[in-house]
Amino acid sequence: MGRADEYQFDYLDDNRRFADQVNGALFQGRQVVKPDELEPADMQLVYRGKEDGKRESYKTVVDKIRTWRGKVIHILAIENQTYVDYHMVLRNMLTECLSYQKQWKEKRAVHVEAKDLRFGTDAFFSGMKKEEKFMPVITLVVYCGMEHPWDGARCLHELLEIDEELKSFVTNYKLNLYDCHEHDTFDEYRTGLRQLFETVRYGKDKEQLRRVIEENKDAYSNIDGETKELLEVVVNVKIPELYQTKGEGEQDMESREKRFNVCKAWEDWRLEGKEEGKAEGKMEHLVQAVCKKLQKNKQAAVIADELEEELAEIEKVIEVQKKIGSYDVGRICEALMLMS
Repeated sequence: MGRADEYQFDYLDDNRRFADQVNGALFQGRQVVKPDELEPADMQLVYRGKEDGKRESYKTVVDKIRTWRGKVIHILAIENQTYVDYHMVLRNMLTECLSYQKQWKEKRAVHVEAKDLRFGTDAFFSGMKKEEKFMPVITLVVYCGMEHPWDGARCLHELLEIDEELKSFVTNYKLNLYDCHEHDTFDEYRTGLRQLFETVRYGKDKEQLRRVIEENKDAYSNIDGETKELLEVVVNVKIPELYQTKGEGEQDMESREKRFNVCKAWEDWRLEGKEEGKAEGKMEHLVQAVCKKLQKNKQAAVIADELEEELAEIEKVIEVQKKIGSYDVGRICEALMLMS
Protein backbone atom coordinates (compact mmCIF):
# COMPACT_ATOMS: atom_id res chain seq x y z
CA MET A 1 0.00 0.00 0.00
CA GLY A 2 1.09 3.56 -0.61
CA ARG A 3 1.40 6.09 2.20
CA ALA A 4 -2.14 7.39 1.72
CA ASP A 5 -3.58 3.88 1.85
CA GLU A 6 -1.64 3.20 5.05
CA TYR A 7 -3.22 6.24 6.71
CA GLN A 8 -6.68 5.16 5.56
CA PHE A 9 -5.96 1.69 6.91
CA ASP A 10 -5.34 3.12 10.39
CA TYR A 11 -8.14 5.67 10.12
CA LEU A 12 -10.81 3.00 9.60
CA ASP A 13 -9.46 0.94 12.48
CA ASP A 14 -11.99 2.69 14.69
CA ASN A 15 -15.40 1.00 14.63
CA ARG A 16 -17.24 4.32 14.60
CA ARG A 17 -15.58 5.40 11.37
CA PHE A 18 -15.86 1.91 9.90
CA ALA A 19 -19.62 1.88 10.58
CA ASP A 20 -19.93 5.44 9.23
CA GLN A 21 -18.19 4.41 6.00
CA VAL A 22 -20.50 1.46 5.49
CA ASN A 23 -23.68 3.33 6.43
CA GLY A 24 -22.78 6.30 4.25
CA ALA A 25 -21.75 4.35 1.15
CA LEU A 26 -24.24 1.46 1.23
CA PHE A 27 -27.24 2.72 3.19
CA GLN A 28 -27.33 6.45 2.28
CA GLY A 29 -26.59 7.47 5.85
CA ARG A 30 -29.18 5.28 7.58
CA GLN A 31 -27.61 3.93 10.78
CA VAL A 32 -27.97 0.27 9.87
CA VAL A 33 -24.56 -0.84 11.14
CA LYS A 34 -23.84 0.10 14.75
CA PRO A 35 -20.20 0.49 15.91
CA ASP A 36 -20.75 -1.73 18.95
CA GLU A 37 -22.01 -4.53 16.70
CA LEU A 38 -18.69 -4.79 14.85
CA GLU A 39 -16.07 -7.36 15.82
CA PRO A 40 -12.54 -7.88 14.44
CA ALA A 41 -11.96 -10.50 11.75
CA ASP A 42 -8.71 -12.00 10.48
CA MET A 43 -7.07 -11.10 7.17
CA GLN A 44 -7.60 -13.76 4.54
CA LEU A 45 -4.64 -15.61 3.00
CA VAL A 46 -4.54 -16.33 -0.70
CA TYR A 47 -3.02 -19.64 -1.81
CA ARG A 48 -1.07 -19.10 -5.02
CA GLY A 49 -0.05 -22.69 -5.61
CA LYS A 50 3.38 -24.31 -5.53
CA GLU A 51 6.59 -22.78 -6.79
CA ASP A 52 9.79 -24.87 -6.76
CA GLY A 53 8.02 -27.35 -4.52
CA LYS A 54 7.15 -24.74 -1.88
CA ARG A 55 3.71 -23.52 -0.99
CA GLU A 56 3.42 -19.74 -1.39
CA SER A 57 0.72 -17.47 -0.02
CA TYR A 58 0.11 -13.73 0.40
CA LYS A 59 -2.35 -11.43 2.13
CA THR A 60 -5.29 -10.15 0.18
CA VAL A 61 -5.41 -6.40 -0.32
CA VAL A 62 -8.25 -5.73 2.10
CA ASP A 63 -7.92 -2.71 4.37
CA LYS A 64 -10.34 -3.54 7.18
CA ILE A 65 -12.59 -6.49 7.92
CA ARG A 66 -15.25 -6.68 10.62
CA THR A 67 -17.91 -9.22 11.41
CA TRP A 68 -21.33 -7.70 11.93
CA ARG A 69 -23.71 -9.22 14.45
CA GLY A 70 -21.34 -12.03 15.25
CA LYS A 71 -21.51 -15.06 13.00
CA VAL A 72 -25.05 -14.53 11.92
CA ILE A 73 -25.18 -12.05 9.07
CA HIS A 74 -22.22 -10.33 7.44
CA ILE A 75 -18.52 -9.78 7.02
CA LEU A 76 -17.90 -6.17 5.99
CA ALA A 77 -14.71 -5.60 4.01
CA ILE A 78 -13.49 -2.19 2.88
CA GLU A 79 -10.78 -1.49 0.32
CA ASN A 80 -9.51 2.08 0.01
CA GLN A 81 -7.75 3.19 -3.16
CA THR A 82 -6.13 6.49 -4.11
CA TYR A 83 -5.61 5.34 -7.69
CA VAL A 84 -7.75 3.42 -10.18
CA ASP A 85 -6.97 -0.29 -10.25
CA TYR A 86 -8.29 -1.56 -13.56
CA HIS A 87 -8.40 -5.16 -12.37
CA MET A 88 -10.17 -4.35 -9.08
CA VAL A 89 -13.14 -6.49 -10.11
CA LEU A 90 -10.89 -9.55 -10.27
CA ARG A 91 -9.22 -8.71 -6.95
CA ASN A 92 -12.56 -8.46 -5.21
CA MET A 93 -13.85 -11.68 -6.75
CA LEU A 94 -10.73 -13.49 -5.56
CA THR A 95 -10.99 -12.03 -2.05
CA GLU A 96 -14.61 -13.06 -1.64
CA CYS A 97 -14.16 -16.52 -3.16
CA LEU A 98 -11.25 -17.21 -0.82
CA SER A 99 -13.31 -16.08 2.15
CA TYR A 100 -16.05 -18.56 1.24
CA GLN A 101 -13.43 -21.25 0.64
CA LYS A 102 -11.99 -20.62 4.10
CA GLN A 103 -15.43 -20.90 5.67
CA TRP A 104 -15.97 -24.23 3.89
CA LYS A 105 -12.60 -25.57 5.07
CA GLU A 106 -13.44 -24.63 8.64
CA LYS A 107 -16.78 -26.47 8.44
CA ARG A 108 -15.15 -29.51 6.87
CA ALA A 109 -12.48 -29.57 9.60
CA VAL A 110 -15.18 -29.61 12.28
CA HIS A 111 -16.92 -32.56 10.61
CA VAL A 112 -13.66 -34.47 10.17
CA GLU A 113 -12.92 -34.01 13.86
CA ALA A 114 -16.46 -35.06 14.86
CA LYS A 115 -16.64 -37.89 12.28
CA ASP A 116 -20.34 -37.11 11.87
CA LEU A 117 -20.59 -37.41 8.05
CA ARG A 118 -21.38 -40.94 6.89
CA PHE A 119 -19.03 -42.34 4.25
CA GLY A 120 -20.56 -42.63 0.78
CA THR A 121 -23.10 -39.84 1.28
CA ASP A 122 -23.42 -36.48 -0.47
CA ALA A 123 -22.55 -34.73 2.80
CA PHE A 124 -19.34 -36.77 3.19
CA PHE A 125 -18.31 -35.96 -0.37
CA SER A 126 -19.18 -32.24 0.14
CA GLY A 127 -17.49 -31.90 3.51
CA MET A 128 -20.63 -30.21 4.89
CA LYS A 129 -24.29 -30.85 5.52
CA LYS A 130 -27.03 -29.75 3.14
CA GLU A 131 -28.59 -27.33 5.64
CA GLU A 132 -25.33 -25.52 6.47
CA LYS A 133 -24.88 -21.97 5.16
CA PHE A 134 -21.98 -19.54 4.76
CA MET A 135 -21.69 -15.99 6.06
CA PRO A 136 -22.20 -13.49 3.20
CA VAL A 137 -19.23 -11.27 2.31
CA ILE A 138 -19.70 -7.61 1.38
CA THR A 139 -16.72 -5.77 -0.15
CA LEU A 140 -16.86 -2.00 -0.42
CA VAL A 141 -14.30 -0.18 -2.58
CA VAL A 142 -13.79 3.44 -1.52
CA TYR A 143 -12.05 5.53 -4.17
CA CYS A 144 -10.24 8.69 -2.99
CA GLY A 145 -8.27 9.60 -6.11
CA MET A 146 -7.68 13.32 -6.58
CA GLU A 147 -6.79 13.39 -10.26
CA HIS A 148 -10.03 12.12 -11.84
CA PRO A 149 -13.18 10.09 -11.11
CA TRP A 150 -13.12 6.30 -11.20
CA ASP A 151 -12.88 5.20 -14.83
CA GLY A 152 -12.26 1.48 -14.34
CA ALA A 153 -14.61 -1.46 -14.74
CA ARG A 154 -17.46 -1.78 -12.26
CA CYS A 155 -18.45 -5.33 -13.13
CA LEU A 156 -16.91 -8.43 -14.68
CA HIS A 157 -18.76 -8.04 -17.98
CA GLU A 158 -16.98 -4.72 -18.56
CA LEU A 159 -13.65 -6.55 -18.48
CA LEU A 160 -14.65 -9.21 -21.00
CA GLU A 161 -14.63 -9.30 -24.77
CA ILE A 162 -17.93 -11.06 -25.12
CA ASP A 163 -20.72 -11.27 -27.67
CA GLU A 164 -24.03 -9.86 -26.52
CA GLU A 165 -25.80 -13.17 -27.13
CA LEU A 166 -23.42 -14.92 -24.73
CA LYS A 167 -23.69 -12.45 -21.84
CA SER A 168 -26.62 -14.22 -20.22
CA PHE A 169 -24.48 -17.35 -19.86
CA VAL A 170 -21.51 -15.60 -18.22
CA THR A 171 -21.97 -14.95 -14.49
CA ASN A 172 -21.44 -11.27 -13.74
CA TYR A 173 -19.80 -9.77 -10.66
CA LYS A 174 -20.50 -6.21 -9.56
CA LEU A 175 -18.33 -3.86 -7.51
CA ASN A 176 -19.75 -1.99 -4.54
CA LEU A 177 -17.88 1.20 -5.42
CA TYR A 178 -18.02 4.54 -3.60
CA ASP A 179 -16.45 7.38 -5.58
CA CYS A 180 -16.78 10.77 -3.89
CA HIS A 181 -16.50 12.49 -7.30
CA GLU A 182 -20.03 11.21 -8.04
CA HIS A 183 -21.48 13.11 -5.07
CA ASP A 184 -22.01 16.81 -4.43
CA THR A 185 -22.95 16.57 -0.75
CA PHE A 186 -21.81 14.24 2.03
CA ASP A 187 -24.49 14.74 4.67
CA GLU A 188 -24.76 10.97 5.09
CA TYR A 189 -21.45 10.89 7.00
CA ARG A 190 -21.20 11.71 10.71
CA THR A 191 -17.44 11.43 11.32
CA GLY A 192 -14.35 13.05 9.79
CA LEU A 193 -15.02 11.00 6.65
CA ARG A 194 -17.32 13.81 5.55
CA GLN A 195 -14.49 16.35 5.64
CA LEU A 196 -12.18 13.86 3.91
CA PHE A 197 -14.57 13.30 1.00
CA GLU A 198 -15.42 17.00 0.68
CA THR A 199 -11.74 17.89 0.50
CA VAL A 200 -10.98 15.17 -2.05
CA ARG A 201 -14.07 16.05 -4.11
CA TYR A 202 -13.32 19.79 -4.29
CA GLY A 203 -9.56 19.77 -3.79
CA LYS A 204 -8.90 21.02 -7.31
CA ASP A 205 -11.64 23.68 -7.17
CA LYS A 206 -10.34 26.13 -4.56
CA GLU A 207 -13.37 28.40 -4.75
CA GLN A 208 -15.80 25.52 -4.25
CA LEU A 209 -13.67 24.15 -1.40
CA ARG A 210 -13.69 27.58 0.23
CA ARG A 211 -17.50 27.64 0.00
CA VAL A 212 -17.80 24.16 1.54
CA ILE A 213 -15.46 25.07 4.41
CA GLU A 214 -17.31 28.34 5.04
CA GLU A 215 -20.67 26.55 5.13
CA ASN A 216 -19.32 23.99 7.62
CA LYS A 217 -17.17 26.21 9.85
CA ASP A 218 -18.07 24.39 13.05
CA ALA A 219 -16.73 21.07 11.73
CA TYR A 220 -13.64 22.43 9.97
CA SER A 221 -12.72 24.58 12.98
CA ASN A 222 -12.51 21.49 15.19
CA ILE A 223 -10.95 18.66 13.13
CA ASP A 224 -9.56 15.72 15.12
CA GLY A 225 -5.88 14.84 14.81
CA GLU A 226 -6.33 11.62 12.83
CA THR A 227 -8.58 13.33 10.26
CA LYS A 228 -6.06 16.16 10.03
CA GLU A 229 -3.25 13.66 9.30
CA LEU A 230 -5.34 11.89 6.67
CA LEU A 231 -6.21 15.18 4.95
CA GLU A 232 -2.52 16.10 4.90
CA VAL A 233 -1.58 12.86 3.13
CA VAL A 234 -4.50 12.51 0.71
CA VAL A 235 -4.63 16.18 -0.33
CA ASN A 236 -0.87 16.74 0.06
CA VAL A 237 -1.06 19.73 2.40
CA LYS A 238 0.51 20.53 5.77
CA ILE A 239 -1.45 21.72 8.80
CA PRO A 240 1.14 22.86 11.39
CA GLU A 241 0.70 22.52 15.16
CA LEU A 242 0.05 26.27 15.43
CA TYR A 243 -3.50 25.59 14.18
CA GLN A 244 -4.22 23.31 17.13
CA THR A 245 -7.31 24.23 19.16
CA LYS A 246 -8.20 23.48 22.76
CA GLY A 247 -10.79 20.99 21.55
CA GLU A 248 -14.06 21.32 23.40
CA GLY A 249 -16.47 18.74 22.09
CA GLU A 250 -18.29 15.49 22.67
CA GLN A 251 -16.60 12.86 24.76
CA ASP A 252 -16.45 10.42 21.88
CA MET A 253 -13.64 8.50 20.26
CA GLU A 254 -12.31 11.63 18.53
CA SER A 255 -12.35 14.05 21.49
CA ARG A 256 -9.36 12.48 23.21
CA GLU A 257 -7.06 13.70 20.42
CA LYS A 258 -5.65 17.06 19.49
CA ARG A 259 -7.99 19.10 17.34
CA PHE A 260 -7.17 21.62 14.61
CA ASN A 261 -8.71 24.68 12.98
CA VAL A 262 -8.59 23.87 9.26
CA CYS A 263 -10.65 26.98 8.47
CA LYS A 264 -7.88 29.19 9.79
CA ALA A 265 -5.18 27.10 8.12
CA TRP A 266 -6.96 27.25 4.75
CA GLU A 267 -7.49 31.02 5.00
CA ASP A 268 -3.81 31.56 5.82
CA TRP A 269 -2.77 29.39 2.84
CA ARG A 270 -5.09 31.39 0.60
CA LEU A 271 -3.74 34.74 1.78
CA GLU A 272 -0.17 33.44 1.69
CA GLY A 273 -0.73 32.34 -1.90
CA LYS A 274 -1.99 35.80 -2.81
CA GLU A 275 0.99 37.44 -1.15
CA GLU A 276 3.37 35.06 -2.91
CA GLY A 277 1.67 35.90 -6.18
CA LYS A 278 2.08 39.61 -5.52
CA ALA A 279 5.74 39.13 -4.59
CA GLU A 280 6.40 37.10 -7.74
CA GLY A 281 4.67 39.74 -9.85
CA LYS A 282 6.69 42.50 -8.23
CA MET A 283 9.95 40.56 -8.77
CA GLU A 284 9.14 39.95 -12.44
CA HIS A 285 8.30 43.64 -12.95
CA LEU A 286 11.56 44.69 -11.25
CA VAL A 287 13.70 42.27 -13.29
CA GLN A 288 12.06 43.43 -16.49
CA ALA A 289 12.79 47.08 -15.65
CA VAL A 290 16.39 46.34 -14.66
CA CYS A 291 17.05 44.37 -17.86
CA LYS A 292 15.81 47.23 -20.01
CA LYS A 293 18.16 49.66 -18.31
CA LEU A 294 21.08 47.21 -18.42
CA GLN A 295 20.65 47.00 -22.17
CA LYS A 296 21.31 50.75 -22.21
CA ASN A 297 24.59 50.15 -20.30
CA LYS A 298 23.44 51.90 -17.14
CA GLN A 299 25.25 51.30 -13.83
CA ALA A 300 23.64 49.57 -10.85
CA ALA A 301 23.61 52.74 -8.72
CA VAL A 302 21.96 54.71 -11.51
CA ILE A 303 19.32 52.00 -12.06
CA ALA A 304 18.59 51.86 -8.31
CA ASP A 305 18.15 55.62 -8.19
CA GLU A 306 15.89 55.73 -11.26
CA LEU A 307 13.72 52.83 -10.03
CA GLU A 308 13.79 54.04 -6.41
CA GLU A 309 14.82 50.57 -5.27
CA GLU A 310 17.46 49.32 -2.83
CA LEU A 311 20.91 49.07 -4.46
CA ALA A 312 21.42 45.59 -2.95
CA GLU A 313 18.31 44.30 -4.77
CA ILE A 314 19.43 45.77 -8.08
CA GLU A 315 22.93 44.31 -7.72
CA LYS A 316 21.44 40.89 -6.99
CA VAL A 317 19.43 41.00 -10.24
CA ILE A 318 22.49 42.12 -12.21
CA GLU A 319 24.63 39.36 -10.69
CA VAL A 320 22.13 36.69 -11.74
CA GLN A 321 21.76 38.22 -15.21
CA LYS A 322 25.53 38.01 -15.73
CA LYS A 323 25.61 34.34 -14.63
CA ILE A 324 22.79 33.41 -16.99
CA GLY A 325 24.19 35.47 -19.80
CA SER A 326 20.86 36.61 -21.17
CA TYR A 327 17.99 38.98 -20.47
CA ASP A 328 15.37 36.24 -20.16
CA VAL A 329 13.13 37.61 -17.39
CA GLY A 330 11.62 34.21 -16.56
CA ARG A 331 14.99 32.51 -16.14
CA ILE A 332 16.36 35.34 -14.01
CA CYS A 333 13.27 35.28 -11.75
CA GLU A 334 13.57 31.53 -11.35
CA ALA A 335 17.26 31.82 -10.39
CA LEU A 336 16.46 34.58 -7.89
CA MET A 337 13.77 32.44 -6.27
CA LEU A 338 16.23 29.57 -5.90
CA MET A 339 18.71 31.93 -4.24
CA SER A 340 16.16 33.18 -1.68
